[in-house]
Amino acid sequence: MTGLFGSTVLEVAIGMAFLYLLLATFCTTANEWIAAVFKTRGRLLASGLKQMLDGQRLTKSADGGNLLEMLGDFYKHPLVTGLMDEGESGQGKFSYMSARSFAKVVMDLVTPQQPGSITFDQLETGIKNLPDGDVKTALLALIQNTNNNLEQAQRAIEGWFDDTMDRVSGWYKRRTQLWTLIVAGVLTIATNADTLHIARQLWTEPVLRSAVVESAKERAAQPRPPVNVGNTNPDSRTNPKDSSGGSDVLTDAESALVGQILGWKGVQGGGVPDWFERVAGWILTILAVSLGAPFWFDTLNKFVNLRSAGKSPDETAKTPEKPSSPPENRAA
Repeated sequence: MTGLFGSTVLEVAIGMAFLYLLLATFCTTANEWIAAVFKTRGRLLASGLKQMLDGQRLTKSADGGNLLEMLGDFYKHPLVTGLMDEGESGQGKFSYMSARSFAKVVMDLVTPQQPGSITFDQLETGIKNLPDGDVKTALLALIQNTNNNLEQAQRAIEGWFDDTMDRVSGWYKRRTQLWTLIVAGVLTIATNADTLHIARQLWTEPVLRSAVVESAKERAAQPRPPVNVGNTNPDSRTNPKDSSGGSDVLTDAESALVGQILGWKGVQGGGVPDWFERVAGWILTILAVSLGAPFWFDTLNKFVNLRSAGKSPDETAKTPEKPSSPPENRAA
């Protein structure tokens, strides 16, 4: 056995991690496209805000009309409408809101008679004057242990928002994982990305394997791919992103290699055993790709660094043998 460093086994591992990375990157891009089309982030953020504010009423309007809904007035507040795209209004029309903005809007809504700066006492009075409801109960509990300090009260309201957005983030991640599996499944079958066949091909074709390893090294030298592509709100809990960037576009060399490894060209139908093996290979690919591009980028770098840490025996210089003493110089 030639050893692990620079061995065929390690090169095949590098090739597999490289292909999984490319497929996972495509899935990430597709997920972002799906999220944009269905406005997933905005809808989930709206669901979280509704969970927090729905059912709570404010004081009567100035003309003595019906009690106003807090959630409806929340979306009409200038700090909220400023987050919406031009020409749009209402729930689900923006995908990011800071905890500070949320707290400011809520504090403003509960103190309608106090324009501008307010004191802690005015905030507490405004909350107590609200009609009975879940928001009133929650706000009174939040400001209870803030030592009558307005800044601490605001931070407590911000913490309430952050806790809710943690749950919203969980909703988004679960939906993303589901879509990732769906996209990975479609992509895997469409390109016939059979893990077992790919591994066998890389093992038996040294020229192709060498080309894949070289391309993988170039990809590993690039910035780490983002968790999500195209995020304009890097601080959003419902839209996280690694700010380091990374390329989601295949180079010409990568496209050529992928074309040699994936696809249905030349694939024979085969019998039941062949299809059983093919389906098993698809399942392995789907599960691997669902781990995400960042995972496979880190894995690829570890394999590349491991390969660089040692040389194959053929590359290692042989230790020169110690010359024997001439017969005439040997000890008697």
